Amino acid sequence: MYVRKNEKEAFNIYMHCLDTMTDQAAPIVAGPVHLRLGKMFLYGLGVEKNYKSALICYQKAEAFLYDMVADGDIKYRKSLEAAIRGQAKVRELLLEELPEDEWLED
Repeated sequence: MYVRKNEKEAFNIYMHCLDTMTDQAAPIVAGPVHLRLGKMFLYGLGVEKNYKSALICYQKAEAFLYDMVADGDIKYRKSLEAAIRGQAKVRELLLEELPEDEWLED
């Protein structure tokens, strides 16, 4: 059956997932959830764009996904790489937001 896409509801579900996640579930679920939230904050999908929040989510995703891949769950390697690329993209955007006159030349 066709279900209409609702990004705001998806965002709320992912946030609820993090709020109710047990310590036992976190090693399995937290990486992919943080990765999805990072993308939502980066592109403003279901939530206002927020590059700092996107960076935090991508960093947490990287930590959890790294452990998953290191423990042998190699199907998450591409997700790990996406988390690392997401951080680079967000850092670029954050640097662009800084005022030019505040940078000191070496």
